[in-house]
Amino acid sequence: MKRTWMLCLSILIVLTGFPLTGNAARPSIKAESYIMTDAVTGKILLQSEADVALPPASMTKLMTLYLVRRQIELKKLTWDQKVRPSAKVLKLARTPGVARVPLQNKTYTIRELYNAAFIKSANDAAVMLAETVADSEATFVEKMNETAKQFGMNDTEYANASGLDAVDATLPGTNLMTATDIALLVIRYIKDYPDVLDVTSKTQMKLDGEVLNNSNKMLAKEKFAYVGMRGMKTGTTDLAGYCFASVTTRDNMTLVTVVMRTDSDQARFKETKKLLDYGFATFEPLTYYGKGERIKDVLPIKGATVRKLDVVTDGSLYVTVPKHTTTREPRFEFSKATAPVTKQEVVGTVQVADDGIYLPGFDTPRVNLYSATSVQLASVPTRLVRAWTAWSKQIEQAIQQSTLVNFQGDGVK
Repeated sequence: MKRTWMLCLSILIVLTGFPLTGNAARPSIKAESYIMTDAVTGKILLQSEADVALPPASMTKLMTLYLVRRQIELKKLTWDQKVRPSAKVLKLARTPGVARVPLQNKTYTIRELYNAAFIKSANDAAVMLAETVADSEATFVEKMNETAKQFGMNDTEYANASGLDAVDATLPGTNLMTATDIALLVIRYIKDYPDVLDVTSKTQMKLDGEVLNNSNKMLAKEKFAYVGMRGMKTGTTDLAGYCFASVTTRDNMTLVTVVMRTDSDQARFKETKKLLDYGFATFEPLTYYGKGERIKDVLPIKGATVRKLDVVTDGSLYVTVPKHTTTREPRFEFSKATAPVTKQEVVGTVQVADDGIYLPGFDTPRVNLYSATSVQLASVPTRLVRAWTAWSKQIEQAIQQSTLVNFQGDGVK
């Protein structure tokens, strides 16, 4: 009986691809596609059909708004800049079932449009921003697709800036994205422009005197409130079903989740909660070394005035691991072995071996190492003494081995 149970356990581990840690059972997620990753390392903690391209609905707006935010950074737009909707945008704003605000024939600031597209998922605001950046939505969509390729989102294809299905959109074609690509974009967004989370964490905003409530119901004080939820983007269309990409931070760990094609508004939040509960119960972050940390006596150096050198990390060596697992020793690889060495010279790397799966563009965490101090070549007499000592030890070892062989040979006689 015990042998049968152990066999079943082994099969389960192989099938799931994840170790059983005893903290939480792998959840059953009712979504056509999903993924959960660590936002810092890009390590995939759970996934299913994550590379299947599906309509992302308003999660499309993540790329639209990223490109707008980039224009702000490049000073080609300003938050207070005022723009007026085009006839195309006004028509979209008056279309029943599509307009979320709707916009009026008046001026709006870039910040108002940006916030409305994120918080209320305003389609007309997204198209208006696209036209502001590139003069036309069609030209803007070209920029969206170019940027997706640059980011390694190879299974993404944008057809419009809003995420609407073709029947409702102002351009033909269907947006397609994978859960993997959406997770990549979310991580890129929060790393490049962390202030986006100040917007996505807002539960409401005001526009034209009207209060707009956030479509993310997992924020604080909302129906499905989840501690640590920092928001990101919902999406809903007939083709896409109910989707949600989230960013959540607890216990110094930030998780990014994506669920696609769930059955209802409530389902996308309930399934996200299952993922997050499992993630925070099962995994933990470990920081082996902090940025700028000095590691003593680890670099063996030949021909120097000292035997070993201290090194300094150029970043944090952070890994995500299952809880209660044996801590693995860091592995040093040095590119410098002989003196002289200058201060802050790159001398190697340190990493922690990990057999996990990572998002495209990410790899096992590794940081560069710099020499903490400079070290000069030892004097000629010192090097001669060291060479003589090393040579003498080799001779002594050779004699001992020879004596051992002779002794064993005498024993045979």
